[in-house]
Amino acid sequence: MGFLVWFILALAATTLLSTCTLALSEDGKTLLEIKGAFNDSRSFLKNWRASDFNPCNWTGISCHPDDQRVSSINLPYMQLGGILSPSISKLSRLRRLALHQNSLHGSIPTEIVNCTELRALYLRANYLQGSIPPELGNLSHLTILDLSSNSLKGSIPSSIGHLTHLRFLNLSTNFFSGEIPNFGVLGTFGKKSFIGNLDLCGKQVKKPCLSSLGFPAVLPNADTDEPPVPTKRFPHFLNGILIGAMSAMGLALVLLLAFLWICLLSKKERVAKKYTEVNKQTDQDSGTKLITFHGDLPYSSCELIEKLESLGEEDVLGSGGFGTVYKMVMNDGSIFAVKRIDHRREGSDKIFERELEILGSIKHINLVNLRGYCRLPTVKLLIYDYVTLGSLDHFLHEYRQEKQPLNWNSRLRIALGSARGLAYLHHDCCPRIVHRDIKSSNILLDENLEPHVSDFGLAELLVDEDDHVTTVVAGTFGYLAPEYLQSGRATEKSDVYSFGVLLLELVTGKRPTDASFVKRGLNIVGWMNTLVRERRLEDVVDGRCSDADMETVEVVLDIAARCTDANPDARPSMSEVLQILEEEVMSPCPSEFYESHSDCS
Repeated sequence: MGFLVWFILALAATTLLSTCTLALSEDGKTLLEIKGAFNDSRSFLKNWRASDFNPCNWTGISCHPDDQRVSSINLPYMQLGGILSPSISKLSRLRRLALHQNSLHGSIPTEIVNCTELRALYLRANYLQGSIPPELGNLSHLTILDLSSNSLKGSIPSSIGHLTHLRFLNLSTNFFSGEIPNFGVLGTFGKKSFIGNLDLCGKQVKKPCLSSLGFPAVLPNADTDEPPVPTKRFPHFLNGILIGAMSAMGLALVLLLAFLWICLLSKKERVAKKYTEVNKQTDQDSGTKLITFHGDLPYSSCELIEKLESLGEEDVLGSGGFGTVYKMVMNDGSIFAVKRIDHRREGSDKIFERELEILGSIKHINLVNLRGYCRLPTVKLLIYDYVTLGSLDHFLHEYRQEKQPLNWNSRLRIALGSARGLAYLHHDCCPRIVHRDIKSSNILLDENLEPHVSDFGLAELLVDEDDHVTTVVAGTFGYLAPEYLQSGRATEKSDVYSFGVLLLELVTGKRPTDASFVKRGLNIVGWMNTLVRERRLEDVVDGRCSDADMETVEVVLDIAARCTDANPDARPSMSEVLQILEEEVMSPCPSEFYESHSDCS
């Protein structure tokens, strides 16, 4: 009897030990290897434990329901450092890898090509170096590739053109160089996929590629199938003269080419230096001062000042709380927006100009680019990029009815891009920036309906890292958070409230102070809450959005409700808002927002 009990206990212990040993799946072990290469300073991955039975419950991890293999790693905005481990290759059923807005360095591991089912690869806004592995062209299911805002360099591999399912490509704001291959799907993406790479050229960025001497890389008629023309023989006594003349011409040509080469190098050095510095020019006698940021205004100070001084009433685009906006057309046809600043709204010139230098260093695809600042004797002017279609407010509420209104997919793209720009201000700028006046008239649309947040540079910059508040009241009625109206203290959470109102404006097609609900004593938030309680969602959606599907409408309304919560502490951060939009709205099939049809195959 005793032997039997001993045997049962031994068998149970052996079984328990075996179970513990085999508790973690191979994918779980791989995730721990990946975690080991990260620097998780904030302990966001503390629940990634070897003792767990199922890694599918770990932070940021999703699995296939059939076999519990890892299908998604979603860890944006986690402040992760370190590198992306080559062990990622062992996750052969991985479909989504989202590590954007972290602090990863090192190179993109070529072993990632073994993740053959990968659909979405988000690595933007890290510190990744090296080049794009050509092997990425073998990821045949890839539909999203976002490597923007890193330190990647080298040429763009033509193998990317093999990705026939690719619907979204963003390689902007890196250090890529050379000609963009016009091969396969690479030929279908435009300038916005490559902007911010100074040394890229090609059809996509509308910049011709030049040889090292500045001539076209391919000379016309360089090759011909015509037979050579017979040469005419000269008398022997002329041969010496001919050879001498040809030698002299050859020497002159060599000297000319050497001179051109030196000039080109000098020009390149000047351009590179100009690009990395803030260019300041001051005329003490006239009181004129011109500052250009990054050297990306290819005009002399005389040209710019002459144009700025000639702006008049006929050039006015509009006016707002911070001043009048003018349209400035240069002699080469380039267009810029110039904002005339009201003197009353500034502190000292020195402080104001220092803040502008910080703003001039901010580059993001969804923020309006500040190009320069000019102080004339009687006025101060900011020079911005001109955004073609004007404001969302105009496009949404005042566009002529006979023209195509904004469809649902376009509105989702505008919401997503605006969230990216605002999240960048809140989480990636140093010091962080509270906008204080998020509204549809401060969302500008380019020709592709890509949104660009404007006027952020005129908000107070945050300097108190613990409090992050400013007490200067600004903003527009209807968009302002209740606590901001009461206390005058603007925080990131008051911006989040304004963004929630913007979402409701996109869904409903109504301004926040529309007469239809103001006469009932409501704003757009109260009106929306009433209709949701009464389950009248169909009355919320703009009637012009015939393509709206209720599933995504409910997601957007849920985000808007969380953003406009009366309790600021209950509102999500903009990074969380962006994450939800990317997960629930854009993924897994981004093609819906870039083409008229959906293809998720």
